[in-house]
Amino acid sequence: MRRMILPAMVIAAAIAGTGAQANPVKSLYTTVELKDCKQLKRAGNVAAWLCEGLPGFPVYIAEDDLRHFVSIGPNAEKRRAAKQSLRPANSIFEPGSQRSTIEWRFDRKGEREIPYAVIIRFHTKNEHGRGDVLVVFKVMEYDTCQVAHIDALANDEPVALARRIADQESRNFDCSRAPRQEGAVGKSPM
Repeated sequence: MRRMILPAMVIAAAIAGTGAQANPVKSLYTTVELKDCKQLKRAGNVAAWLCEGLPGFPVYIAEDDLRHFVSIGPNAEKRRAAKQSLRPANSIFEPGSQRSTIEWRFDRKGEREIPYAVIIRFHTKNEHGRGDVLVVFKVMEYDTCQVAHIDALANDEPVALARRIADQESRNFDCSRAPRQEGAVGKSPM
């Protein structure tokens, strides 16, 4: 998994000078390449992998019945997110690819980046067509769960909406609740 800091954020922090020390919200991006992940299970149509994430926060990916399940953190396969997916057939990988990008929203504690949310694009399809859904996950040291689903084709600025939900709502989201749809809907199978 490769990690990159958003260049615009780096430039903005440099320009802001001392204001950057106030720990503004930032994004980190990591890339999941399935070939670089450790395969945990393979039986028929069911498979699972453990991939590198941020330090202390590995990424668990499972595939079952043409759907992906993603969870993050220690013992990720035992967290609520490992049992959550979208209803239609879906994949975090674009057709023909085994590479996906994860956007991490995080706080800085000393030299460590502590994530509180991630945003992952799921590519969906059903008998009516294909689409893209951004899924916002709550990420904590003790649990991970889906918070919101955003139809990336029906909303003008779906990434901005996903970031707002991640920053304002994910920390206090109750993982016993079901994730909700946010924004406009109707263009992507959800």
